[in-house]
Amino acid sequence: MSQEQRTPPSEEPGAAESYSLADREMQEAYVGTRTAAEWVPFLLPHLRSGMSLLDCGCGVGSITLDLAEHVAPGPVVGVDIDEGQLAVARAAAERRGLRNVRFEVASIYDLPFPDASFDAALAHTLLFHLREPLRALQVLRRMLKPGGVACVSDDDWSTRVVSPADPLVERQWELATRLLEHNGGSPFYARHLRALMLEAGFARTEGHAVAADHYGTLPETRQLAQYIDLLYTNPAVIAPMLEEGWVDAAELEQIRAGMTAWGERPDAFCAWMYCAGVGWVE
Repeated sequence: MSQEQRTPPSEEPGAAESYSLADREMQEAYVGTRTAAEWVPFLLPHLRSGMSLLDCGCGVGSITLDLAEHVAPGPVVGVDIDEGQLAVARAAAERRGLRNVRFEVASIYDLPFPDASFDAALAHTLLFHLREPLRALQVLRRMLKPGGVACVSDDDWSTRVVSPADPLVERQWELATRLLEHNGGSPFYARHLRALMLEAGFARTEGHAVAADHYGTLPETRQLAQYIDLLYTNPAVIAPMLEEGWVDAAELEQIRAGMTAWGERPDAFCAWMYCAGVGWVE
């Protein structure tokens, strides 16, 4: 494809999508310390200095900035639909002195770049929230030059383990799963990424996994409980639960108290796996 050909714009880019974990304070704390080495180590061996890279759904940019260091002086673009998170990313880039990275507001369905613009692409914890993950993968593939590589990674919530068992903790996960599916996302799709990437037109794919989301010390379990408490006090998160009748205000308070108590236990542990696909364009 020529550099001049652009991805056709969608009719309503991102209009039908919802970000189910819609609490900015929680997101900045939850993902703001993530590193490329811990969360997408399977992409790093395929990067080299001078490559151009696109990061879709980059959020606050912690992984994006690591990737910018890997490919410097190659240009890196991070896109997200949340300008507030991008402002955090720009400030972090300034602190780290990275001049080869920029951040733009855009939906993965309607990217403002010509096709075949990038050598590499990442979508980390993005497709998990989308109604049309195959469509997103097709766009991501079109963004890549011949020989380009893409990495896509998402949670698979069926892999979640919690100890000790607690009915209020389980109820919290049940509600979170229901909310994600109600908003059009899929908490279980990521195990199929190799097949989905092939269906999207990638020439070959590899499957990988990490269990970077793990909480096994008191500071960690306390932190996880605090993240969830922030979510369950955010009107954007709890309104659909209340409106749909899945839960009432009294039970939400019980869940918050239960999560806080679980987070203070000396024996608490929680973890789940992220499945990933790496794919290449011919």
